[in-house]
Amino acid sequence: MKTLESSNPIVLFFFFLYVTALSMFISFPFLIIISLFGAMAYYYSSPAPKKGSFTVFVWVLFLVLSAANPLISHKGETILLFINNRPITLESFYFGLNSSAMIVSALYWFRTLTVVLTSDKLIYLTSFLSKNLSLIISMSVRFVPMFGRQRKKIKETQLAMGLYNDDSIVDDIRSNIRVFSILITWALENGITAADSMEARGFSLGKRSCMRQKRIDIFDIMLIILMSALFGITLAGRLFGGMSHSFYPRLSISFNGIKDTAALLSFALLAFLPVILKAEVSLRWHLLKQRV
Repeated sequence: MKTLESSNPIVLFFFFLYVTALSMFISFPFLIIISLFGAMAYYYSSPAPKKGSFTVFVWVLFLVLSAANPLISHKGETILLFINNRPITLESFYFGLNSSAMIVSALYWFRTLTVVLTSDKLIYLTSFLSKNLSLIISMSVRFVPMFGRQRKKIKETQLAMGLYNDDSIVDDIRSNIRVFSILITWALENGITAADSMEARGFSLGKRSCMRQKRIDIFDIMLIILMSALFGITLAGRLFGGMSHSFYPRLSISFNGIKDTAALLSFALLAFLPVILKAEVSLRWHLLKQRV
């Protein structure tokens, strides 16, 4: 068995499409809680850099948004207190908590997406849409870090020549403008060189093809079918009257027994699928090492 990251990039595409669509367009509180914990579990099990700073950012944002909604919206029947003769209601506080949790879960999902969907996987996916688009993306991905390295070289050269002065704000701005101007000139020259090289290699001749090293196997197809089934069950539960709720004028959450249970369990299995696959692979690897 493989993890979600080692599967075909199409599997990753469908997973994030399904889980983010359900998390962003169904605001049922229990589903949002499952989405939040599933996104956190996947993010903290991934090799994402700077997890601490991102965690501080999202939870500070969560607190700010949760506190801001009762100050802006004054709907609801249950009044907690008055601030400047404006009511602070319990229902508005609940709505702020739910909306903030939805935003934080979406941030976790998209942050994890940027980690697991590497540049080669992104190029693989875009190659199905357009070969030229895939080439442009691959060149852009290469150009961005090269742009940063060249800027560092130019700045260090300017410092060595005594042309970079940061004694005051005005001098620092002028020095950075000079570095930026040199960098843009280098970028234009590099672009012309790349265009001439591509033209000499026959880029504009005939129809282009794309070599794909990854292939879709049986396990990838089974994962796509499983995720599509879980997505369909969750969506059907919402479309056929399940997971109904309202925050105004009074908090009301109705739980429709089997229908909502099936939808929430399906979504929970979908949200925690990457962690389940990782746990299964780790457990199998541990058992194999014990047998050696």
